[in-house]
Amino acid sequence: MLITLFASSHSPAYNTRDALEKYSLEMSSLARRLLRFMASDIGVEREALDGAFRGKRQTVAMHHYPPCRHPDKVIGITPHHDGLGLALLLHVDDTPGLQVRRGGRWFPLDPLPGALVVNVGDILQVLTNGKYRSAEHRVLVDAERGRTTVVMFQGASVAGTVRPLPGLGEARYRAIEYGEYVKGNFRALVEGTRFVDSLQTDVAQDEKEI
Repeated sequence: MLITLFASSHSPAYNTRDALEKYSLEMSSLARRLLRFMASDIGVEREALDGAFRGKRQTVAMHHYPPCRHPDKVIGITPHHDGLGLALLLHVDDTPGLQVRRGGRWFPLDPLPGALVVNVGDILQVLTNGKYRSAEHRVLVDAERGRTTVVMFQGASVAGTVRPLPGLGEARYRAIEYGEYVKGNFRALVEGTRFVDSLQTDVAQDEKEI
């Protein structure tokens, strides 16, 4: 587990590390429950997805986007897909900004009190053979209000090879060694491309053409 904190010269009135470690454990438990539900939903063993994520590094990150007088000239986070796992996002305030792309259009995901945003990464798209799909998303800044979020990234711990789970029909993605998958994702991030697209088989390509 890796906890990412902003440095501060002011000592908090509570133990930040203890609070974040407790939050991390709760989010990890929730992620495992979600993965079991997802596995049942697509018709595989309940532990099939949970096992692929168990024991891997977890990252908890705090993001703050200050207000900007010219929001039309600045973007908080550029459009991208998460590559390596499952993300659970908590809005600390009610400032909007997160958007997802569907059908060539951007749609806002406004904060809901007490709700979490669950974001599926590309590796889950491969493991579920496209049953669950990674969403392209971005963050816009607000002219008057700051925006703060806490995000838990649960990384996958696929042993050896990344491939669709058995029992999900013809493979839409070819198998690849996990280390090569990770390197390919980082390379694609730098190039502004999406690595999972290069893993598509003829089955996936044929479905696009229909």
